[in-house]
Amino acid sequence: MQDRLRDLGAQDCDVIGDGAERSNHAQTELLLDIAHESGFLIESDYSWEEFSLTVPKDRRGSEHVVEFVHELGLVGKTTIPSGYGLTPFLNVIEESSADPSASNTYRKAIEFRPATVLEYLGRWNACNEVFGDNVRLASVIRWKDGLASLCITQPQYPGACAEDREIARYFIENGWSCLQDPSGHNIFYHYGYEYMAIDAVGRNCFLDEQGIQPFDVILCKPGEELERYLKIY
Repeated sequence: MQDRLRDLGAQDCDVIGDGAERSNHAQTELLLDIAHESGFLIESDYSWEEFSLTVPKDRRGSEHVVEFVHELGLVGKTTIPSGYGLTPFLNVIEESSADPSASNTYRKAIEFRPATVLEYLGRWNACNEVFGDNVRLASVIRWKDGLASLCITQPQYPGACAEDREIARYFIENGWSCLQDPSGHNIFYHYGYEYMAIDAVGRNCFLDEQGIQPFDVILCKPGEELERYLKIY
């Protein structure tokens, strides 16, 4: 699916700043066409809003609606429109002063925006490659209101939430460098893979007798702005 999207020019869409929303729309239209061609498309009788009203709160996260298929040892994840999970970006934030005569100041911080289709698929392909995960695309849903979701499956990993020090040890022992982020995120970078790992916290990294398994850490290749901000090179 990712390769087909690239073949059709999705990688040429601008995903910086104001162009991100336009890119998301363009890539979604390509995604729906490809899913229809390949038999992955599900046409829902429900709008996203109608479906979301049926979802218990404990099954809805910041990126996905989650369903456990215990008999198969799988977790099903359906992306929440109108993005495909989240991806980091460097935001410039204006801070106003209480003194009306003073000039406003600005600071930079890493925040998250809705990811595009290509960013989302790239994230999970990277997790399969780097973390030995086994994420698979199950289907694409076109809701009755025209919104779209990607549905993936992932192994249901056992264990408890790892502590920050255990997560840091895991990454460093596996060739990652710990980056200092003024925004306060746990971020690691692998100079061989050229991937940045963010949101590497306990809820996304389980620890059992086999060690740590990251399963919902966001992997991406940072652009020049993030590289400079995090002083990667």
